[in-house]
Amino acid sequence: MRRLLSILSLLIIPMVSFAQMSDLEEIYEEYAGKEGCESYIYGKRMISMMQENASNDVKKLLGGIDKIRIISAVGDSGSLQSKVISAIEGDYELISRMDEGGSSSRFYLYDTGDKHSKMSFVMVNSTSDRCVILEIIGKFDVKDISKLSVIGQK
Repeated sequence: MRRLLSILSLLIIPMVSFAQMSDLEEIYEEYAGKEGCESYIYGKRMISMMQENASNDVKKLLGGIDKIRIISAVGDSGSLQSKVISAIEGDYELISRMDEGGSSSRFYLYDTGDKHSKMSFVMVNSTSDRCVILEIIGKFDVKDISKLSVIGQK
């Protein structure tokens, strides 16, 4: 019985720690289809199609990604930025922040440190009239995320 409880607790802890991401899911649902907003969700199947012409490094990275979500809001950008930052601060680690000429970029990471748990990488990019949120969920090495910028480029 004690062994069963230990196994169950090991299975439940990663799910509970990843449940925080539901706050971001609610924000995506709130803004999806809203006037002045564009939203994109790339699931596992679409991500696997992106692997076709990619380098081996990018293929390996994409193989660990479960979902990519993007929201772009015009006009309501301050509200979106505030909601996302409020939802993730405290649970996510701020990796870097860059402010220049009226634009701000912040990069956050949620990682339990457990090699079996999924991670969440969030980019919040905002100007006075537009806010773009990018979230990548899966098992990946954060330093390899920059390799995704080459997808679709020749």
